[in-house]
Amino acid sequence: MHEIRKQIGEYLKRALSGRSVLYHNDAERDALMQWLRGPGSAPRPTGPPAGVSPAGNASLASCCLCGDALEKKPGFGTGENGVMVVLNAPRLITPEEKKLLRGDALDLMRKMLGAIGLEADRCYITNIIKCEPDITSKPSSMYKNCASFLEEEFRVQMPHTVIVMGQIVPLKKIMDGHGEAKWFNIDHPVTLIKNPDLKKGAWNTLKMVRKHLDGMSRTGDP
Repeated sequence: MHEIRKQIGEYLKRALSGRSVLYHNDAERDALMQWLRGPGSAPRPTGPPAGVSPAGNASLASCCLCGDALEKKPGFGTGENGVMVVLNAPRLITPEEKKLLRGDALDLMRKMLGAIGLEADRCYITNIIKCEPDITSKPSSMYKNCASFLEEEFRVQMPHTVIVMGQIVPLKKIMDGHGEAKWFNIDHPVTLIKNPDLKKGAWNTLKMVRKHLDGMSRTGDP
């Protein structure tokens, strides 16, 4: 039975590159993943951990600017350490692949933050695009539609340090308006999982984040 699970797991990895249909809905996906892990294993969480709901999440829940959404992605974490993590998922990835890698990506993000002494739950973690729409929307339109929610999160959190995981270009306007924060950019966790050679560059940037935070501590800043 273990060998069968291993063979199916290898098939799934190959199928992703060909963008095959792996399952028809979340229920089928969860059942398949649970079967692959074996009997007695606990279901693996794929969503964000519990955290403090930021201002604006209520209006986010009712937003339909990009059409009906399959899933809303509110921010999470307390933000008490003054560090904000903004995720911008890679565009060239299928919804199935996103769901399959979500748990691994969350684990990797936590490990990266932990490696420089940051507890993920004490950061504030959010996405540039706040939903997964059930229609094909242009990324440029989605960035524009989500901008007000992200601005509100910055207004409430007032971070002194921002780590953007993914493409940073769409954030230029917000960066110009929040120049008091120190900004850093690394690849999105999904990109790092798919391209392990990029991890070295990400680690070098994370060390710069740590150096910046240590400098703030020495000068008595938050």
